Amino acid sequence: MRWCMFFTGEVRLMHGEAFGGALRSVEGKLWCEDCSTIAIASHFGTPLYVMSEAQLRANCRRLRAAFTSHWPAGEVQLLASLKANVVGAVRRILNQEGTGCDVFGSHELEAALRSGVPAEQISVNGSAKDAAVIDAGLRAGAYLTLDSERELDLAIAAAERLAKRARVRLRLRPDYERLMQASDFLPDMTIRDAAQLYKPGIEPSAAIGIARRALAHRGVELTGFMTHLGRHSADPRVWADMARDFGEVVAQLCRALSPWRPRELDIGGGLPSAHDPTSPNRAPARDIAAYAEAIGPGLGAALTGGGVDPRGIVLQIEPGRSLFADAGLHLSRVRHVKRQARPVSRTWVELDTTEMFLPDLVWERAHFRPVFASRVDAEPIQQVEIVGISCGFDILARDVPAPAVEAGDIVAFLDTGAYQDAAASNFNLLARPGTVLIDGSLARLVKRAETLDEVLARDQPLAQGVRL
Repeated sequence: MRWCMFFTGEVRLMHGEAFGGALRSVEGKLWCEDCSTIAIASHFGTPLYVMSEAQLRANCRRLRAAFTSHWPAGEVQLLASLKANVVGAVRRILNQEGTGCDVFGSHELEAALRSGVPAEQISVNGSAKDAAVIDAGLRAGAYLTLDSERELDLAIAAAERLAKRARVRLRLRPDYERLMQASDFLPDMTIRDAAQLYKPGIEPSAAIGIARRALAHRGVELTGFMTHLGRHSADPRVWADMARDFGEVVAQLCRALSPWRPRELDIGGGLPSAHDPTSPNRAPARDIAAYAEAIGPGLGAALTGGGVDPRGIVLQIEPGRSLFADAGLHLSRVRHVKRQARPVSRTWVELDTTEMFLPDLVWERAHFRPVFASRVDAEPIQQVEIVGISCGFDILARDVPAPAVEAGDIVAFLDTGAYQDAAASNFNLLARPGTVLIDGSLARLVKRAETLDEVLARDQPLAQGVRL
């Protein structure tokens, strides 16, 4: 027998067969690690985000091992994307795994510091940073990943005012001449053209002058360069081309800045997760080792070919989906099964969640695989549309083969550990769900659900206005 223990009370459950990763089928029910998702949903309520600690740790170690194998020149550091999952308890697990993080803006920086991330392992990233963000990063002792010459001006001013040395690196936007494949997100554009639509990054020719200014100022320490492609393709060959283009730009800059050389190179994130829910054709991604094998040697060869010895250079990556996605699932309860015969025969399975809590369904056209957690082993007998509770179309999954389904059943959406909680909204004044962390047979509520009072808390009574 196994026990699934909650922070209040215990529920006895049966041991069962493997389902895959942290998930398995036990007597026809879906389990996450050693806890039944049915018991989790019953105890904590739905909708609910669930994270597997074991899967998160395994992903962290797999990422580090894969890139270490293919970057023998130096150390590999993970700067996990905080924006992908902002739950403090999840971040503290990554602290235990020795990872730093990438943050955007002063709020994410403060959240990282409150979660115990060492400041020297934090990269303050993003475009259009203002003086307050630069000051906060410098005071904390974090890296400042600069996106423009204006941000260098702010860093210099802050360093002089605070009498602190600013550790900076430049975010580059290579031309990516090799990336002529169609983008998965913008199929009418090449990846090269789509990458140029994305606002962050400094044109390489402009980066030379900015880097020289940084090197000339005693209050600034230029430590390296960073870039980010984003998930335009799951093909490792695309990532090899990206790495080569980045390496060639770095080598060009090193020649212009000689004898200076970078201490670290950061390739950003964007790597697809294992089941790649944002794939337009729903194809699984390759194992992370395939991307490490494409990126590490490609970057190293470009540096060497450009006259830069990569030995001793730290390789940094900023994983988001590839780290968090398959460590999470989203649980929802069936409220109603609605059927019609005319003019088109259709069955809607209506849940108590919404695409507002799974926003990549809209933003990334993602497909989060639905599993009927109450009836994992049951044979499909019908085709259904799975829909949410908002007043929009709220289509969570279309044309889904389904067993017999009834109100009260639990549906789990897989691979939702990245971005879904972080980007959820309050449309229709819906209160956002809580998060439960699973550690073997222990289930902990690490982020409670919102209340309606909290959703409405920013409203102010009508008062005397200010005449302007």
